Amino acid sequence: MDETDAAGTSVSEIMSRQIVAIRSDCELRLALDAFVRTALRHLVVVDPDRTCHGLLSAEQALLALGSAPRGPGQAPRLVADTLTRTPVAERPRVHRDASVRDAASVMLDALVDALPVVDDSGRVVGVVTWSDIVALVAGRHLLGTDRP
Repeated sequence: MDETDAAGTSVSEIMSRQIVAIRSDCELRLALDAFVRTALRHLVVVDPDRTCHGLLSAEQALLALGSAPRGPGQAPRLVADTLTRTPVAERPRVHRDASVRDAASVMLDALVDALPVVDDSGRVVGVVTWSDIVALVAGRHLLGTDRP
């Protein structure tokens, strides 16, 4: 596959459909448990009404826990504490029909390495990562497979 074909490929062809959601009001240590159980690198963060807030990376979770104050009387760190303060509607995401080129552009503009992929109703249906895009361009991605 050449660069032009890769850039025009739909995000839905390369995204991971295996997603795990965690509520924004959960303790951060529960997110770490989910990372260990699933071996995923990103969790979809939702609020109690299931609205997507964005993604939490394993790296973000570890850094946040490492910098959290410890000791008696300290409140546990929540997933929401690690997320950007950008309004939810402005957080980066990409539609499943968007091209890989568009997804790469959103990632570059937002300085992120992964995006939630949403359907027409805004429901998260997958996650696309920078490594998914690199694998596609390098000819190493299995298009259309339901990979983890």
